Amino acid sequence: RHLDATRAWANDPELRARILRVLPVGERDQERWFDNLAANPSRLVFAVQERSEGGHVGNTGLYNIDFLHRRAEFWILIASAEHRGRGYGRAALGLMLDYGFDELNLNRVYLHVGADNAPAIALYEKAGFRPEGLLREHYFIQGRYVDVLVMSRLRKDTNA
Repeated sequence: RHLDATRAWANDPELRARILRVLPVGERDQERWFDNLAANPSRLVFAVQERSEGGHVGNTGLYNIDFLHRRAEFWILIASAEHRGRGYGRAALGLMLDYGFDELNLNRVYLHVGADNAPAIALYEKAGFRPEGLLREHYFIQGRYVDVLVMSRLRKDTNA
């Protein structure tokens, strides 16, 4: 029921750059992505909703879930500026880490974030993620090269 909003967010130029997405998403592309989620056990996606009204404010998930090596890639998008900085990202991140470590028995959760996305980096650091490296000029988005920071949190890492 959230596909239209999710596609609109992915096609918003500001948000697209924030989530390191290069190309816009067509309706058929979005439908294929959604159909493939059910068939792909290495990807889980969840809606992030407001506590009080239950409105859809973003999405989060784990991609590249590898049960052999017990790792997965975390991602999140809180779409509207009015919902950012209000705890939705922190709450969703905490739930996803609990789910990944406790339910999926992961050892490592990693992520990629634009090196200039200071609010997201601060959130990840508060949740115990540590920088692992910098992918210099890793993406070409909206006419410029973007550096990407790789961060991870291990099961044994303490949460700040």
